[in-house]
Amino acid sequence: MKRKSSHIVCFALPAWEAEYLRSTVELMKCASVNNLVLYVDYAYTISDFFKGMFGKKKFDWKRLIGLKKRLRKVNDNGNNGLWVLSLPPVLPSFIFKSYKLFTLANKINAAITGYFINRAIKKLQMRDIIGFNAFQPFLGNYWAINNIQYNVYYIYDDFTTVPWFKGFVAAEEAKFIDKTDLVIVSSAELKKRRSQISKPVKVVNNGVHFDAFFDQITNRKLNDGYIKTVGYTGTMDSRIDIDLLEQVIKDMPGTRFLFVGKVREQRIYERLLPYINVCFEPPVPAASIPGLQRQIDVGIIPYVRNKMTAAIYPLKANEYLAMGLAVVMTPFASLGAADRVIYTAADAASFMQKIETALNENDEQLINDRISMARKSDWRERARQLINIIDLHRFGGSVQENRILVENN
Repeated sequence: MKRKSSHIVCFALPAWEAEYLRSTVELMKCASVNNLVLYVDYAYTISDFFKGMFGKKKFDWKRLIGLKKRLRKVNDNGNNGLWVLSLPPVLPSFIFKSYKLFTLANKINAAITGYFINRAIKKLQMRDIIGFNAFQPFLGNYWAINNIQYNVYYIYDDFTTVPWFKGFVAAEEAKFIDKTDLVIVSSAELKKRRSQISKPVKVVNNGVHFDAFFDQITNRKLNDGYIKTVGYTGTMDSRIDIDLLEQVIKDMPGTRFLFVGKVREQRIYERLLPYINVCFEPPVPAASIPGLQRQIDVGIIPYVRNKMTAAIYPLKANEYLAMGLAVVMTPFASLGAADRVIYTAADAASFMQKIETALNENDEQLINDRISMARKSDWRERARQLINIIDLHRFGGSVQENRILVENN
C-alpha cells in the first residue's frame, strides 16, 4: 500500500547553497520526492550579512532582508516538493563568553526567526510536522514552532571536535536531545559516542549520487596507456596525514598524484608541490567531480587517526566506489558494510603497497562489488532508509505496518 506523504521541516545548520555536498541537503532533496519538505536555511549572522553585501562571502544576502523572496520553491510534485526559507540576519551568539548572554542572544534569534518559520508553515499548510533538526540545537532549544508532531535530531559530526564550535555547545546539545524523540547519526562511531542517550539512536550513513558517477565509467577508457593516477577529491586540511602522504608520494615517483579541492593549510602546498608527480586542481562544483574522476585509477583518503576523523563517514568513499575505483584509506574510521571493499593501511609503507596492489589489479568481480556497494548507498536509498526509520519509531510496529497506519491516518 502506498505510503501517505509526511510534512517535514528541516531546521538546518548546513547552508542550502555551498561549494560542497552536505548530507542534510541531499537527504532532504530526495525525501521531498514523496514528502512536503520545508528547508530552513542556515541562520546567517549580521556579520555574515555585511560580508555578503560587500562580496567577502558568497550567498544570496538579498533574501535575508526581503529584497528577494525569503520562501522559494525548489521543486514541486503535487502535494509534495521542496521549499527553502531564508531567515533574517541573527545576532552572533558565539561571540559571547557568558552563558547568560549566549542564551539571551539565542532566545532573541529564535523569537525573530521563529515568526518567519511559522509564517512559512502556515502558507504551505503544513500539519503533523516531523521536525528534523540538523545539528542546530542552539536555536532549536528556544524555537516555538507550530504543528510539530515528532522531533528528530540529526548528528553528522561531533561538536566537541569542531574547532569553531566553542563554549556551551555540548550542554546545548544535551538539552535539545532531551526534547527529541529520535536521534539519527551518520556513522557507527557517532552512535557509540551517544550510547548514554536514553532516546533511540539510529545510523544513516552518507550516500552518493550514484548515476552521476557510474555513468562516467565507460569514459575512463580514454585514459588507457597514460601514467597511472592516484586521486583525492575534497578539502585538504588538518585531517590529512601529511607525513604519510608525503612519504608515499616520494616513494612513488612514477605515479601521478592528483588533488582536487580547496587547500586550507598552506603547509600541504609547501610540502607536496616540490614533487614533480603532484598536481593540484582548484575546487569545482559538485556536479563536475564525476568528470574529473575519470582521470583517477585509485582513490585515496589519507586521514590522520584521531577523535574527529573517527566519527567521519567521507562522501568521497562512495563516489570512488560508484566508478568501480579501488579505495585506499587509513583506518581512521569504520565505513560499515563498505569496509569489505576498501583497502586500509596504517603507515606509509603499507599504504604505498596497497596503492600498488590496487593499480595492478584486474578483477572484474572486485569492480562489480564496489559498484554494487555504492549503488546501495545512493542518496535516494539513504532518504528512504531515513523515512522508514522515522516511521518505525513514530508509529511503532514494522515498516510495512507503519505504511498501512500512515495511509489510514
